[in-house]
Amino acid sequence: MARGPIGWILLALTANSAFAADPKIDSAITVFKKTQTEAEQLKTFCAMSKAMEAAAGSEDAATMAEADGYLKQLGPDFESAWKTFRGADPNSPDGKVLNRAVDELGSKCP
Repeated sequence: MARGPIGWILLALTANSAFAADPKIDSAITVFKKTQTEAEQLKTFCAMSKAMEAAAGSEDAATMAEADGYLKQLGPDFESAWKTFRGADPNSPDGKVLNRAVDELGSKCP
């Protein structure tokens, strides 16, 4: 990377985007960001989040199946990104980056 003011500006800009070195993490973040910009995808994500919240405190199989159905509607790229998110240690640097991306996505829900 270039040294000097331009190099530091580029470093700040790339650090601000919060992308990780792992391609799976980068891919998941890209999918989450893309979901924010697609109205139908965002609507489905918000419905999935609501169903997951409802299922969190219970063992209601119907609610869990509903959440899983929404996840499948979001498509294989989102499913893969979600699997990466769920499999990451939330205290690791990658987990923190993924949590921020999912939190940002969730903040777009009504």
